[in-house]
Amino acid sequence: MKIIVGGTGYPEKRNILTDGLHDYQDYRLRNVWTWANAVRQKLLRRNKLFIFRPFPFFSSDDADIIHLFNEVATGAGSWVATFETELPRVLPIRGIDKFTNPELSRELRHVSSPGCRGIIAISEATRQIQLQLLEHFPAERSAILPKLHVLHPPQPVLQERIAKTVGGPLTFTFVGNEFYRKGGAEVVLAFSQLLREGALSANDVRVNIVGDTSRTHNVGHGNFQDDATFRGSIEKALRETPVFQPFTSLANNAVLQLIRSTDVGLLPTWQDTYGFSVLEMQACACPVITTNIRALPEINPDEAGWMIRCPLNGSFELSVKSEEEKQRLRISMVEQLKRIIMDIMKNRAQLESKSAGSLRRIRAEHDPRLFQQRLNAVYRGEKMPEPARK
Repeated sequence: MKIIVGGTGYPEKRNILTDGLHDYQDYRLRNVWTWANAVRQKLLRRNKLFIFRPFPFFSSDDADIIHLFNEVATGAGSWVATFETELPRVLPIRGIDKFTNPELSRELRHVSSPGCRGIIAISEATRQIQLQLLEHFPAERSAILPKLHVLHPPQPVLQERIAKTVGGPLTFTFVGNEFYRKGGAEVVLAFSQLLREGALSANDVRVNIVGDTSRTHNVGHGNFQDDATFRGSIEKALRETPVFQPFTSLANNAVLQLIRSTDVGLLPTWQDTYGFSVLEMQACACPVITTNIRALPEINPDEAGWMIRCPLNGSFELSVKSEEEKQRLRISMVEQLKRIIMDIMKNRAQLESKSAGSLRRIRAEHDPRLFQQRLNAVYRGEKMPEPARK
């Protein structure tokens, strides 16, 4: 099939550019809105619009389908969109209620039109958020619901190994370029406290930390960002505590090499729409400790890993409305993380079962061949077999 795509970034590689038999055509620079948005944002100081419409002289009549990520197509041709939160994606405007935003209503009409063959939520949590949106637009809802699907990203098995159950230190690995958003500070706090309390010694664990501490903004904290004093204490502990092995950044192959020799992965994240690193860790038979936001309960069930449970809002996310609330959440996350770490240290046999559980769920729920079969069915306008749900 000849498939037009709106870009070739990481989301497209994980969810769209997945079949070597297809001919993918990158139309990002041929999209009118790539250039119109540059003008809107830089000169007019207006929101970006997530719209795809190729210039007329770049239209391709022989393409079988257009497949977009987080965008809505407004031109000719049949199209499909994969999305991570809502479709259409419309940024808020100060002083205008979300559901009375005329741009949202306008773009929803394109989603409900016959030209849209399907919209693909990357998780059940995403599908539920989309259903909440559609409750406010009953006319469009009836047309959109039949073409709303859930399709988790594909992930091949990367390594099969036997989990370590006795003897020697355990290796934990945190991977998150946005160190603070992904929970890097909470990892440092948990292990530092366990060492100070005498619950762990420097001979018990090794902790790889892959993350850029200069990426200080945490979207999960909203208006209540950590101050320089807090960040300085975290970064000092990261430098001076002997169990930590910090890396500002690593190539993906190097990250996977670390994971292959890791016993437990770490993602106590404050905000994530999915959690692709969890799939890569599980595909290396490495179980993961995560929070319970968005898709993480779906991809990290008890048989495959461990869950830090936090109170969530209606969008399955953390909601930080004050400095005090942020601190309460942080304390809870760190304490739960500490308990899980110590439970693993005292009961190493669980590593083997959760390691095997990680591989089982990757094979069952992220098989690349089955993913492509389901996606091709959407391209053809056929009913897509739904992925197995727990």
